[in-house]
Amino acid sequence: MFRAIFSLAVMVTLFLVPAKSSADHLTIHMPAYSNGTHEYYHELLATALEQAGYIVDIEKVENIPHLRELSMLENGEINVVWRIRSSARDNLYSPIPVNLTNGLIGQRILLVAQRDVDEYKDVRTRGDFRRLGKVGGFGKGWFDVNIWEANFLPYLEVTDWRLLYDMVAEGSRGVDYFSRGFSEVVREVKNYPELVIEPHLMLVYNRDYIFYVSPKTPLLKPILKTALIKARESGLMDRLIKKHWARNYDRIKPENRTIIHLRTPE
Repeated sequence: MFRAIFSLAVMVTLFLVPAKSSADHLTIHMPAYSNGTHEYYHELLATALEQAGYIVDIEKVENIPHLRELSMLENGEINVVWRIRSSARDNLYSPIPVNLTNGLIGQRILLVAQRDVDEYKDVRTRGDFRRLGKVGGFGKGWFDVNIWEANFLPYLEVTDWRLLYDMVAEGSRGVDYFSRGFSEVVREVKNYPELVIEPHLMLVYNRDYIFYVSPKTPLLKPILKTALIKARESGLMDRLIKKHWARNYDRIKPENRTIIHLRTPE
């Protein structure tokens, strides 16, 4: 349970104290979204830290542009973000090398307009998918852009990724589908009645989300790393994945889909 928010000064004070007691507080500023896609990551981090003996306050920074999150991470307005891991991001930010979703985010399901639901039914290979000429939509700077480039698949980047749902639905704005992670798509589609989950394909690449920490709060990194490793080893992470996404398996039915493996660049 997330408690009342304490000031950032409390967290800074904690970082100046070398020994931890059970009364220590951590205030962590993290992105949050109106569609609820942040909930697993908030609960995982808070629960893992609470089990490690901390009192945890998650302060939600709501509905800010995706790219701005990274600038806010750099200047300390946000302490933690989750991103698909890449070597480029590891070089720019401070990574916690613990995978967060058991690879679910790399299992990509397409959101498409209802009128296009059968356009992909005959696709069996990556080449078949490429020859369709369908254009995927992504937020600017997303790791998916590197994947689509490496596999010679057409795409369009937009500054505000939240616009992509309406762009796909309208069908006249240069985007045919929005590729979403297995862990994202079921929650999202119910908010957009003009869109459906494409029923035939699952595109897979070898990546997962990890947390990145602000350089302004460097001592937070070892605390989170230790807590997340324990969360994985204790089964907490698996339990929360099941809690948040068990229904996705029932809805998506991955066993009935054609799996298309995409080349994953570093």
